[in-house]
Amino acid sequence: MRNQAIAALALALAMANAPALAEEDAFDKAIHAYGCADYPKAFAMITPLAESGHALAQYQMALMLEQGQGTAANLAEAYQWYGKAAAQGVADAYFALGQMYTRGVVVPRDDIQAFAAFDVATRLGYAVAGDWRGMVAKTLNDEQMAKARKAAAELLARRPANALDRIR
Repeated sequence: MRNQAIAALALALAMANAPALAEEDAFDKAIHAYGCADYPKAFAMITPLAESGHALAQYQMALMLEQGQGTAANLAEAYQWYGKAAAQGVADAYFALGQMYTRGVVVPRDDIQAFAAFDVATRLGYAVAGDWRGMVAKTLNDEQMAKARKAAAELLARRPANALDRIR
């Protein structure tokens, strides 16, 4: 009787995790297609995952939109998808947003927001972002630096408890 209860519990747990496992399998297949440079296939596979809220798929979709891989380049859409991935704690997405703010791509150049994004990416483990944060910091006066640090703290405070932090 005890073995049947354990088996039933194991089956219930496996069934409860099945959708998440299927989603991860689909993401892995999409990344494989991307790695094989089959960008149209990868983009077609990533899109429904990103739309369903898969954080890494959102980042990948943004990257593909930014670079025009498997779809026409669309920097405005890339910015939106990077924002969605960052809101879920993807450090790489914060870095990409920082670059967009630094270059004034899609959004007006904003060194305060760039510093904040690079700072968060750095704190979440993206080491190269620290170099970018340092470059941007040199352009800020004391008042701007205080605003930038406050903006970074606010971004970190909104970071979900289950944040992904680093993907590479």
